[in-house]
Amino acid sequence: MTTTTVPTAPGAVPLIGHGLQLWRQPLRFVTSLNALGPVVRFFTGPAPSYMVTTPELVHRLLVTDARAFRKGRLSDSAVPQVGTSLLMDIRFPGLGHYDSHRRHRRTLQPGFHPSRIAGQVTAVRAVAERATAARWRDGRVLRVDRELLEMACAASSYAVFGCPERAAAVGAGLVAHLERAMYWRAVAPRWTDRVPGSHGFARSLTRLHSLVASALAEDAAGGGDDCLVSFLGRTRYDDTGEVLSPEQIGREVVVALVTGTHAAGNLLPWVFHELARHPEAEQRLHGELDTVLGHGRRPVEAEDLPRLTYARQVLFEVLRLYPPVWLLARRALEPVRLGDVELPEGAEVAFSKYALHRHPALHRDPDRFDPDRWLPERARSLPRGAYIPFGTGHRKCIGDNQAVTHSLTMLAAIASRWRLRSVPGHRVRPHARIFLDTGPLPMRAEARR
Repeated sequence: MTTTTVPTAPGAVPLIGHGLQLWRQPLRFVTSLNALGPVVRFFTGPAPSYMVTTPELVHRLLVTDARAFRKGRLSDSAVPQVGTSLLMDIRFPGLGHYDSHRRHRRTLQPGFHPSRIAGQVTAVRAVAERATAARWRDGRVLRVDRELLEMACAASSYAVFGCPERAAAVGAGLVAHLERAMYWRAVAPRWTDRVPGSHGFARSLTRLHSLVASALAEDAAGGGDDCLVSFLGRTRYDDTGEVLSPEQIGREVVVALVTGTHAAGNLLPWVFHELARHPEAEQRLHGELDTVLGHGRRPVEAEDLPRLTYARQVLFEVLRLYPPVWLLARRALEPVRLGDVELPEGAEVAFSKYALHRHPALHRDPDRFDPDRWLPERARSLPRGAYIPFGTGHRKCIGDNQAVTHSLTMLAAIASRWRLRSVPGHRVRPHARIFLDTGPLPMRAEARR
């Protein structure tokens, strides 16, 4: 089979290809490709791209043949905006993409050690407790998407900066501004950088870099906190003993803040949306929290998290239905073969976690919310690559454990004391850009008695 016989997604129009479908109904478009074949050709311009739709080929792309691919078009657009980093194809002299990434990741990995992340639980819980005490009232309608994004930003900022004052200076508005600007600057022509008002992105980057410089200076003087910035300031590459430059640390911080905030901040609104729609699951969750934390609902601690097995199943099921990063791509560095398809060097190859997680050949009743899918005996039956909310292989999200720990902690802190009810008449419309979020999500808070 050659690229001339690869099925092409229907509905392409001249010049923009399937761009309008990807803009208007991206989730419907990517899931529709599951029925067309293991590799499907689509267009976002004159050149073709290829979507792989089976776990076997996604595993080939991300693991088996990972050396034959690098990050794709989105990374090319983002690097000039935020610079190279662990996420954005960092390169070292004399090393290719694969080995450069492996060297850099090995250096950064201890900053995300489970013991460090467990040490953040008390602060993350306090974030949720302060926010709910300040703004939540019994019977009050809240914009839950905003509330939870702000909590996630505060938790992520604490993990990065440690210092409460510096973490508070970040703010969800700044992170949201960075995320929106990264998306638009990636998809818009470069001349729009000169449009009046487009400099807010640069100002936001400058502000974050100045916070990083201040934290590094404080740490050098012996007064820093045990946080990601402090770790990055001390760490060295094993092979050369070279330290990370302040500029490189700043670039890693930008990525850590944006991805850390949106991993939990986009996941938790979906969690409470599904719990409101499924009262039997909510009742089971509350029962587990009351058992683990006691009916007096003492504050959740790090040692409680392994006992929250049903809460973890709920998170895993929501990650299946609504993976925060729903679409990713790679570019072939050489001619490659995926299944029966030969792809040329330079081919753009995409995969959608959202579509993969809802593939009816892989997941029974794929659109149904069923946390018991993640009972050990059922989860073991899934083929390799069928469930990859944080990716897999050498580029698997380095912050996956942090995202789950922060989300589980905030879920326990909130759901042990509150119920959230859907507002009649409001329809949730998934919003898919870089991250998959609920869009506006008003819900009524009810204090648990």
